[in-house]
Amino acid sequence: IRENLPPGTLVTTLRAVDADTGAFGELRYVVLEQAVGDPTMGDGRDAFTVNGSSGELRSRLTFDYERAKAFQLLVRATDAGNASATVTVRVLVTGEDEYDPIFLSPSFNFEVPEGARKGQTIGRVLATDEDEGADGVVLYTLAKPSPYFAINQTTGSIYLRVDSQPQAGAGRAKREPREMSLEVQARSPLPASRVASAQVTIDVTHTSFGLAPD
Repeated sequence: IRENLPPGTLVTTLRAVDADTGAFGELRYVVLEQAVGDPTMGDGRDAFTVNGSSGELRSRLTFDYERAKAFQLLVRATDAGNASATVTVRVLVTGEDEYDPIFLSPSFNFEVPEGARKGQTIGRVLATDEDEGADGVVLYTLAKPSPYFAINQTTGSIYLRVDSQPQAGAGRAKREPREMSLEVQARSPLPASRVASAQVTIDVTHTSFGLAPD
């Protein structure tokens, strides 16, 4: 069952089979009061209810994946002759993408040092997400591809795709300060993930990035 669904949501329909016909083949379903001994599971006795005649199992609560991820309960089916069978039911709560990723800063500033080589890391961005499970995993991408920079999607490290290529014939004092901007996006690996963006400004003064060749 997904988190945040309203109480009364149908989880499943339990069905026991009795070979008797007539009244002795009619079954009644009930959630047992005895606890189920699995410490990793929440006690589902108060979280779910079963329809005595149809076996429909429905939620009694609205679930929060960040607080409880699984429940377990025992259900008994009894016929008119008091013969019975029990079944263990495990219900897993699945998460929803409730929270936006949040960058530690709305903008980042890095510099390409002199002589930097292809593959060298020049800085790292970082975002967090309060969701748990897959929705809380943060992956990083560039909003638009860059011929000079790439980003490690799991660590957020920005690295060079090419050598920095110092500007030929330009003395250190003559170099005009130059900057390039990137937009980095953070999202989870799931298709309908929430997305956050941050601006990255990179000082490329010590490179020939973006300049026409001599």
